[in-house]
Amino acid sequence: MIIKVEMGEGVVSDSPDIITTVGCGSCVILTLYDAVRKVGGLAHVMLPEENPPAPPFAKGGISESPPLKKGDSGGFEYASTAIPSLLDEMFKSGCSRRNITAKIAGGAKMFASYAEFPAGIGEQNVKNVRQMLVNQAIPLTGFDVGGKHGRSVEFYLDSGRVVVKAFSKEDREI
Repeated sequence: MIIKVEMGEGVVSDSPDIITTVGCGSCVILTLYDAVRKVGGLAHVMLPEENPPAPPFAKGGISESPPLKKGDSGGFEYASTAIPSLLDEMFKSGCSRRNITAKIAGGAKMFASYAEFPAGIGEQNVKNVRQMLVNQAIPLTGFDVGGKHGRSVEFYLDSGRVVVKAFSKEDREI
């Protein structure tokens, strides 16, 4: 079965499924894979970290909007929560941390106006995803990041193969 993941979403499945996502610019596509169980997860990470929306009223005594909870969207839209969310689902499928590896793609600088900033959102996304992988002791075994082009990803759970596609570029396996 082919499973399509949109921006801010994530999914965990097993072989022989293929997980795909399209339209990745400054976002980061994160894949986690347990080669022993042939279970993998993919998250289409949009932002480096979770920032709850500002409450509509900041004065005491007036009701404030509650902050977003991780479970509201699965936590897949943020680098800071995507990895723990995927790992939680993978562990429920019997995966072992020692068998899990990661691959990432994306983090592009899509617009010329980003040139005035030292680190665009894409670079921040890549940095935070890499740091979260280190914090979770998950080895990064492949990547295709940066540049000024969008990407689409196909993740084959029978093998752990991740294919990155970009307009006017050859497909690349990471």
